[in-house]
Amino acid sequence: MRVTTDEDGHPTRCLVMGATGHLGSRLVPELLRRGHQVAVLVRDSAQAARFATRVMVHTGDATDPHAVREALEGNDVVYFLVHSLERPDFAGVDADAAAVLAEAAADAAVRQIVYVGGPRPDSPGLSAHLASRAEVGDVLTAGRVPALVLQASMIIGAGSASFELLRSTARLTPWVPVPSWIHNTSRPVAVADVVHLLVAAADLPEPVDGVFDVPGPERLSYLELVQRCARVLRLPVRMPVPAPLWSHKLAAQVAGLVTPVRAAVAEPLFASLEHDLAADGPLATDVLPAPPGGMTSVDNAIRAATAPEAEPEGGEVFTEERTVLTEASPEDVWRTVNTLGGKDGWHTIPLVWTVRGAIDHLLGGIGLYRGRAPEVGEGDVVDFWTVVHRDDEARQLVLRADMKMPGRTLLDMRVDRQGDRTRYRQKITFTADGLLGQLYWVAQKPLHDVVFATMARGIVRKASAA
Repeated sequence: MRVTTDEDGHPTRCLVMGATGHLGSRLVPELLRRGHQVAVLVRDSAQAARFATRVMVHTGDATDPHAVREALEGNDVVYFLVHSLERPDFAGVDADAAAVLAEAAADAAVRQIVYVGGPRPDSPGLSAHLASRAEVGDVLTAGRVPALVLQASMIIGAGSASFELLRSTARLTPWVPVPSWIHNTSRPVAVADVVHLLVAAADLPEPVDGVFDVPGPERLSYLELVQRCARVLRLPVRMPVPAPLWSHKLAAQVAGLVTPVRAAVAEPLFASLEHDLAADGPLATDVLPAPPGGMTSVDNAIRAATAPEAEPEGGEVFTEERTVLTEASPEDVWRTVNTLGGKDGWHTIPLVWTVRGAIDHLLGGIGLYRGRAPEVGEGDVVDFWTVVHRDDEARQLVLRADMKMPGRTLLDMRVDRQGDRTRYRQKITFTADGLLGQLYWVAQKPLHDVVFATMARGIVRKASAA
């Protein structure tokens, strides 16, 4: 195994920005496996635990020049995999982050910047998503440090927002709406192939500056991709239904209800389908070695992305996160979290859990009133929940719901500092059992949002009164 070293014989030192994302989370372990030294820049110090001990973790925002300069120090190659699509101002945020990196990388004597963006179709009126991806690439290539810009359309891999939309569309119903834009084409590429190219960029003997396409081996329309995904999943052919009024916004709103992808993320991705995304520029394999055996076929890419070990058990995963800031101390908020349930209740809408527990009892479930011990640890019962993880040092408590439902629900509660205030973070994760589980999530979500938002505020209010 060849590993590029500097003139002093040290392995390449790599900084990964966006290390917790779909690509970054795969790239970091591969760089380590190749013998490189790896550092990451993450927004939240709580994310440090997910990385190997050999990874140097820096905390800060990608738009903060001080944090970026500190993270860049001593690194040869920096991977810019930041994408703020979940924010309405994502284009400005990503462009600002790219400008900060371009300037700071030159001051830090970084040898190479590597960025993964989207294709640049030869058609007017680019979607906001594609225009943003192109702008970031332009900002980086205009800088003083050589920037290798890799352009890929859909990346097929578990966790990719584009692929999760595709998989959900193929799985959800026997029918698929067919607006005009579903016939536009792209060259989808396997995530393993993209990661291979990214790792190879750390081994380049000389820096490369320029924009290169990363096309998969087949040119397919989105409708053909849906059918291909259904075939690989051993589902019947999906019946196309003409849908001239099926707009990006409507498709995104439906996706936000029945897929793991939020509507705010889905809409710009659907809007990008207005363009043919088949790459026709210089190829990444002109400057980087191709994967052994060539680029992965679409069928094999889908098969790998939908393998049992590639996705959570049970099917589609839906998440809902909330954050509340308070002047109460972390100790008081953590104490309130650890006394939830039993006689202290859940600090939400009165009687709502009583009614839910009664319904569960009628359905043959455990109901609500199982009570709780004064102190609970892993495996202990808290009303209709069971503790699956408790970490007093990290101030994290994870509960599993035991009521009858077509899926599995986890409630993850964390308490930490944000500046001079205390931050309470609450995350619900629901893993659906098939279509019934997805319909259950959609049906209960309006009430779910009110109940858990009230609970988050109630916990902070209780802690503040302590």
